[in-house]
Amino acid sequence: MATGKEFGMARVKQDLRYALRHLLRSPGFTVSAVITLALGIGANLVVFLLLYGVILRPLPFSHPEQLVRIARAYPGSGDSNAYSATKILFFSRTNRSFESVAGYDYFPHSVNLMEQQAAIPLQSLGVSSNFFHVFAMEPMLGHGFAPEDMQPGAAGVAVLSDATWRRQFNADPNIVGRAITLGSEKYTVVGVANPKFQLDNKIDIWTTLHLKEDAENHDNNYNVVARLKSGVTPAMAQDDLKRVLLQLKDTYPDLWSAQESAHVWDYHASLVGDVKPALNILMGAVGILLVVVAANILSLLLTRAISRRREMSVRVALGATGGRLLQQMLVENLLLCALGAVAGIALAQFTAPVILHLTPIQLPAFASLHVGSSGVAFAAGLAVLCAVLFSLVPALESRRVHLNDSLRLNTTRIAPGRVPAQRVLVVGEVAMSLVLLVAAALLLGSFWKLVHIAPGFDPANTATFKTGLSVAQTSTGAAFGQTLDTLAAHTEALPGVESAAAVIGAPMEPVPDLPFDIAGRPAPSDGSSYDEKYVPITADYFTTLKIPVAAGRAFTMADNKSSAPVLIVNEQFVHTYFPKENPIGQHVQIGKAMGPDFADPVREIVGVVGNVKQLGLEQRAPEMMYLPAGQVPDKMVQLIGQSRGMTWVVRKKSANVDLANALRGVFLDTAQLPIAGMTTMDHLMSDSVAQQRFSMMLLSGFGLIALFLGAAGLYGVMSYTVARQTKEIGVRMALGAARGDILRMVLREAGILVGIGLLVGVLASIAGGRLMSSMLFGVAPRDPIALLAGSGVLLLTGLFAAWWPARRAASTEPMEALRIE
Repeated sequence: MATGKEFGMARVKQDLRYALRHLLRSPGFTVSAVITLALGIGANLVVFLLLYGVILRPLPFSHPEQLVRIARAYPGSGDSNAYSATKILFFSRTNRSFESVAGYDYFPHSVNLMEQQAAIPLQSLGVSSNFFHVFAMEPMLGHGFAPEDMQPGAAGVAVLSDATWRRQFNADPNIVGRAITLGSEKYTVVGVANPKFQLDNKIDIWTTLHLKEDAENHDNNYNVVARLKSGVTPAMAQDDLKRVLLQLKDTYPDLWSAQESAHVWDYHASLVGDVKPALNILMGAVGILLVVVAANILSLLLTRAISRRREMSVRVALGATGGRLLQQMLVENLLLCALGAVAGIALAQFTAPVILHLTPIQLPAFASLHVGSSGVAFAAGLAVLCAVLFSLVPALESRRVHLNDSLRLNTTRIAPGRVPAQRVLVVGEVAMSLVLLVAAALLLGSFWKLVHIAPGFDPANTATFKTGLSVAQTSTGAAFGQTLDTLAAHTEALPGVESAAAVIGAPMEPVPDLPFDIAGRPAPSDGSSYDEKYVPITADYFTTLKIPVAAGRAFTMADNKSSAPVLIVNEQFVHTYFPKENPIGQHVQIGKAMGPDFADPVREIVGVVGNVKQLGLEQRAPEMMYLPAGQVPDKMVQLIGQSRGMTWVVRKKSANVDLANALRGVFLDTAQLPIAGMTTMDHLMSDSVAQQRFSMMLLSGFGLIALFLGAAGLYGVMSYTVARQTKEIGVRMALGAARGDILRMVLREAGILVGIGLLVGVLASIAGGRLMSSMLFGVAPRDPIALLAGSGVLLLTGLFAAWWPARRAASTEPMEALRIE
């Protein structure tokens, strides 16, 4: 005798066989539904993989929840991740909350690996001795750094990344103990890092920082990462650091600020903070797209359910319960949605690597778009959710029809009676489509304004690239300036070159902020210094980028280490600090607050130049301080030149001139410096708006798919309505109604559905517009033009979709319609 479980399984198998036959009998419906589901589930899966790979997946370290970043915080301003070596060492030895604390360079820097007369550019990161210990990621070969490696004057040691070890040293198993040359400095390889060790930057090699506690150490140049002790929360650690800062006041009073506090925050969150808003918006967009997909398929299923009412009524008459019918529909829809999910997974598997390659969103190095168990589970969850929805709504709708009515139904005709659920679905599709179209229109308007804003310089015919600098070339300000001037002169001597210059960071690239004081003016009320952008340049920088000189003069080759210290500021600097004064002749001292080693001589402002969009086209032009590269203080040269390298801008006489090989030869022959990242200023500007362009294109694509599906849904509903009202239309026409009257009747009904959907969509767009404010430039989140444009496109598309059923209704012959039983 069969058990209940066996009987239940037999029923499921029977339902599966019936569902498969039912889907195969309607190949057109099945294929279109599977493709539509694949689009919806696949798009959601790709964005989920981005979201999971970047935000939800734990960092690939032991107990990643214990990793935190320590930042400086001041009232009324944001956090700063930079700390000085003295504070890092002081925190490390006086805290009670951290198992270990490590510091590392605020920015990776370029170094040249000298191998067999070749200079190979690498990205290097200086770290404290317990850096790998904090992450619980000891090197795969060899060992990490020891405390004595951080002592000033200690021999240089290095840990290679797994990729560098394999690429540059052919995975030599005897690499530990080998001597290498970085620039002009000798290092000994002590280890090869674990291949899973990835942070927010691609690092080729790690070296030790030489750190010591110093009462005059004001240079905040290092990030701080720490591992919490077991049972300690970030809030507890933050309270502990309040005690540490008070202790710092007694030990190093000159390094203590009454306004300063410490902010302890999750390390993972600190790496993905800039990416999260864009990913959340994309997730919301594909979620809306899935709603439109589900509504479209549900509308088709409702029409099929209506045509199957007689079949279902016969089943009920033969004893089938409502639960049994629901099970049958659920199995059918699970099979359909499973096929859609499999196709969606295949689509995501193919498109995810392409999206990862194309996306300009700055993803952390640990980000991955691999469709693993979590991705399959997500797709399966969406499939089950859709299947339940696709089964419940038709089941509830079918309860409105009485059994006897269904049994009397002629199976050659569509059942009479209105189907309000279909109209609700059309309204929902129109509303969701409008939300996506308005979002795309907002991004399109924002992008248009971005690309047409004046950047403050002329990017045409200008190449740009980066170079690292050796220790010898950055040993003093004089050596630094001489190296750059020599390279600029040799570059300008090349055929096809109009002018060339070096800068610490070209427009659209980050540049450092440094504190300064204005002669004859009291410091800010909080006792700190002013703080603005610090940009060392060579003489022809303004000429090369065609930045206009508004007042005074530009720099010349005579502005060097032996000449009077000078400074050029931009118009925004003048507006902020000298709104009612002539800035020419004013005096500024940079770096005094950083200690005597960084104190710059007092500089005279000799010129004012136009504003440049240094931080990006969407940002206002910051206050800028330009100074001759040859006049940078020695300590600052060593800090900036060795850690960041320099960016070069070269204006060509013609766009057709190819300088790549000639420039590589000049820099290698003149200074043994390889060049990296060669591109054009036009491309640099284009890259600066790449995230906005990518989001705009993705949302526009979602909007167009939703628009097409919404139009298809409206077409299906109106076709069904016309077929259902054939006899009514015949009666109207027999009684004298003109074809135009019938056309207007059908279009009026479609217009009402679209109009209600637009009203709901406008309200939803207005309510959700503020969520996009962080991605917009020069466009209000509730921009009326975007709302009107999206509404107009949807209204025209909806009426066009309804036109064909309306035209068919108006072409109905009265006598043929009246003969329908």
